[in-house]
Amino acid sequence: MSRGFMFKTILIYEALAFLGWNIMVRTEADYEQWIFDNIHAVIYITLSSTMLFVTVVYVIKWSLDQLGITRRLRTIKDPRQTDK
Repeated sequence: MSRGFMFKTILIYEALAFLGWNIMVRTEADYEQWIFDNIHAVIYITLSSTMLFVTVVYVIKWSLDQLGITRRLRTIKDPRQTDK
């Protein structure tokens, strides 16, 4: 995993967190009380969404391996590296 990918991932995560926080603050809703009242639903939604995401990523990875696309991508020469 390259540093550029990690940097982009962190930036996207921070932007989404900032956006979510601003939405909560500007609507002045009582999210803490809602989460406290519905903690079981919040935990279920969080865990099920995470598992759905992990499953989709795994299926995509498995499909790329089965189709041989991963092997072909490894053979592509990296243009950033110079031959010495």
